[in-house]
Amino acid sequence: MTDERAEFALKIVGDRGSALMPEPPSLRDVPMFATVDAQSLQRLTRDAKLEQFEDGQTIFRQGDRALYVAIVLDGFVKLTRTASCGDETLINICNVGESLYEALTPDGETYRVGAEAVGLAQVMKLSAPRFRYMLRESPAFAAAVIEEAARKVSSLIGEIESLKGQTAEQRLARFLLSLCPPDVESCCIRLPYDKRLIAARLGVKQETLSRAFAKLREIGVRTEMRDVSIENVARLSNECCGGEREPTLPSGRRVLLESRGALA
Repeated sequence: MTDERAEFALKIVGDRGSALMPEPPSLRDVPMFATVDAQSLQRLTRDAKLEQFEDGQTIFRQGDRALYVAIVLDGFVKLTRTASCGDETLINICNVGESLYEALTPDGETYRVGAEAVGLAQVMKLSAPRFRYMLRESPAFAAAVIEEAARKVSSLIGEIESLKGQTAEQRLARFLLSLCPPDVESCCIRLPYDKRLIAARLGVKQETLSRAFAKLREIGVRTEMRDVSIENVARLSNECCGGEREPTLPSGRRVLLESRGALA
């Protein structure tokens, strides 16, 4: 193992205990850190851990002390906030390569939302105090975090606009279009998570989502369980979204560790 790889060595925590990865993943594989200098990354990942979570398993709870910042390496992680009355609201679903930094309160001391794995998820844990320290000490790292925050704000603005100005069919169409590969006339896609969670993300009830799927059948959208076939992507975009398409989401099948072998 090279000295640089040694600096990026992570611990795996699981049923088999802790072990050192011979070829650990580099944060260079995460878009957010692509332009950060090597020295800053080495300091940031000191004592970092890689953990696997089963579907529905809690990563951290709302109100817990913020000990680390999580980076999603594989799968999906949902962020939720629970009101004093007990009602739970879905805040976001984070994809491969996204950080959960927004989960921290402004002072960085606690988590203002809870995080839970959607399906099997792999998460890199970085020390929260060191993360905040590096924001002050590394201009390149601070710029990378600001850029991701700006992207998330832009995405949230789009979601708010969709919630306030679009029908359930239009919201569903935009979501499906975001899953389509670029520059295709037709395609078959697989929903990244169950329809209950999709309904929550789109701000509709499950029965409303079912009616929206039924309505989209009229323009060539067919569903079977979690598999969706779209006969004409352009038609779906034009009729439901005015020709607009959301950016393609990262693939849930893209595993950053694939070139380094399966986890021990």
